Amino acid sequence: MTEDNTEIITEQHTETITEKDAETAAEQSTGTAAEQDTGTAAVSSEPERPEHEHKEEISSGEKRRGIGLVAFIAGFAACIALISILTFGFGLGRFMTGADWEYYSDLDENYGKYAKIMQMIEEDPLAQQTPEAISDDVLKEIIRSTGDPYAEYFTEEEYKAFEKTYTGGYVGIGIGLSQEDEDLVIRTVYKTGTAAKAGIEPGDIILRVDGVEPSGLDDAVSRITGEAGTDVTVTISRDGKELDFTMKRAEINIDSVGYAVSEDDPKVGYIRIGLFREGTDKEFKDAVSELRKKGCDKFILDLRDNGGGLTDVCIEIADYLLPACKIMTDVTKSGSETVYNSEESSADLKMVVLVNENTASASEILTAALKENKAAVVIGRKTYGKGVTQVSRSFSDGSAAKLTVSEYLTPKGNHVQGNGIEPDIEADDEDILDKALEALNK
Repeated sequence: MTEDNTEIITEQHTETITEKDAETAAEQSTGTAAEQDTGTAAVSSEPERPEHEHKEEISSGEKRRGIGLVAFIAGFAACIALISILTFGFGLGRFMTGADWEYYSDLDENYGKYAKIMQMIEEDPLAQQTPEAISDDVLKEIIRSTGDPYAEYFTEEEYKAFEKTYTGGYVGIGIGLSQEDEDLVIRTVYKTGTAAKAGIEPGDIILRVDGVEPSGLDDAVSRITGEAGTDVTVTISRDGKELDFTMKRAEINIDSVGYAVSEDDPKVGYIRIGLFREGTDKEFKDAVSELRKKGCDKFILDLRDNGGGLTDVCIEIADYLLPACKIMTDVTKSGSETVYNSEESSADLKMVVLVNENTASASEILTAALKENKAAVVIGRKTYGKGVTQVSRSFSDGSAAKLTVSEYLTPKGNHVQGNGIEPDIEADDEDILDKALEALNK
């Protein structure tokens, strides 16, 4: 308290002295000039000069003023050149617009306190955590406190693992998860993964990963994935019992699209999309091409337990399947809309789509587009109801934040968020394929 008061008093005292000195200097300068002018007019006894001498004196003064003006302009130009070189050549500064100034002023006003606290922690001899580690925890809590269930903050390592999910191969245990209310449910167990060998089954509910309860779906994925050869312990709930499984993480390479000719009808091609990631649109088109070569002219598209993925990949598949029509409308918080339309070209497939309660997000975009444009019959159970899209933004230190940026509407303007999509034909897993074949052969 004492130190703060001393600083304030010192600053005020300095400003007072400076202003007073400036006023005194100004008065002295003004008075001297006035007195000199008056004195010269009053006591001048210099004899009159001939007219030609007077003209020469004026001409000489004008020359001096001209030289002075040129020197001033040259000096001013040199200063501008020097500032430009220092600013742009050496990066010692940047010119800023008024809008930018207001923006950064607001940052200082709103977030300067945070930076000051971090500096105090850095200097605290009793602090057990570095500001960097605290910042990660704080940022996770800030993102979590927004109320957005899909928002998340990633450290550098977490973000690397998250990205791998959508770029192809990843290191993990070989499971597919979905979130149902507060539960993280294992929906898919891949035969090539260590989870299948350990005895994990579809329907198991994840309670903890390495003793920590995940905050959400993405947090669970980032904790389960990691470096190949390292151990991870997953605690699950099965039939009311808690079971621990310790497995080694391994490289998992799973195609996002699988396909086959139906065993019950050689004219029907079966295609399953497990996730919309980079390259899924190409894999899907290749699957259609291969099945057509094998004589298939009717198709089953299985989107059950597909939790979504990359929106642009999903839209590309919808564009491939549909003629000229609306695919979806993206609406931001401010109300601005972006409409995604399909071009005229179309694969023109006779198709049914299989869905269930775990069909979500990008899968629902594709399902709604096919259903409402009457390009496919939807069979199964009402979908999950995740009708919002997120954007991940990475930062210079490798960390990232993922936040919801918009809600999407179906071609007819229906809200999927919280509502889901009702199937045209209801069916459970036991009889869904039979109903699909029946619908295709009508």
